[in-house]
Amino acid sequence: MVMFMPWLFFICLIWVHPALYADSSAPRILFLGDENTFNGGWVVEVESAIRAQKGYARVSIVNMGLLSETVSGLSEPGHAGGSFTRPHLKNRLPQILAQYKPTLVIAQYGMNDGIYLPLDQNRFKAFQDGIINLRNDCIKSGAKIILLTPSLYAPDKFPQVMEYEKVLQAYSAWMVAQRKAGWQVVDVHSRLLLEYNNAKRADPKFIYANNGVHPTEKGNSLIARSVWDGLAANMIWVKDTPLISDTAKNRPLYKSMVVLRNAWLSQTGSNHPFVNSGLPLETAEMRSSEYLKEYFKGL
Repeated sequence: MVMFMPWLFFICLIWVHPALYADSSAPRILFLGDENTFNGGWVVEVESAIRAQKGYARVSIVNMGLLSETVSGLSEPGHAGGSFTRPHLKNRLPQILAQYKPTLVIAQYGMNDGIYLPLDQNRFKAFQDGIINLRNDCIKSGAKIILLTPSLYAPDKFPQVMEYEKVLQAYSAWMVAQRKAGWQVVDVHSRLLLEYNNAKRADPKFIYANNGVHPTEKGNSLIARSVWDGLAANMIWVKDTPLISDTAKNRPLYKSMVVLRNAWLSQTGSNHPFVNSGLPLETAEMRSSEYLKEYFKGL
């Protein structure tokens, strides 16, 4: 019995802390985006479907979205009461790619990039350049990148508030047009508008986002479905995989997302004033592993 104990200990280590012993060729999935990604409502639902794919149950999946972030580098006067300017992805992307070494990047930007002003060619160009740089940097690092078009702006207030929605439609149309150049782009915006209209017809009291930007729980579920169908097609995953939206079932997955998110944001040098410092990475990964065990046990 004694001679087998070291092997038993090693096996237990792999179970408790898979990230430390993962094969270098194993999938490492990274979500990037602004506060709607950071908050993680739709991300966790998509993660539930990814983990249901064969061979993906315990792969590394980390959400490194960041509050208020842009790829354009633009920031409106008085943002956050004048306490800080919007973070610019390019300032942290090199550290993220070098340290996390993702094999797949799923990124959604655009909502903040027009800084809530009417369509302007200079701002549009800044967004385009930012997306191009993001894509090129990911590809150079060896990662596959799937870009998501922006989500909706204040659909509950249509048609009174349409000006900024037109900006997001223009950004989305440009991104979709890049498919001709070989880009992998999921048109979340168009699909989400369709899903929203269907939800509103079914329930006139349905609210997508109380403040126009940050989706409700049901709004996040619409985003998740809009993301998943295109993502599954790009990755040749099972499209009709159920997305788990039940809050109780998803709670361990959400806890895993938060502990890894904060740890990796700290690890890669994010110093956002509204984001709590994360745990040491090794500790966070061990906790995530425990949350995942709890999640699978509850399915």
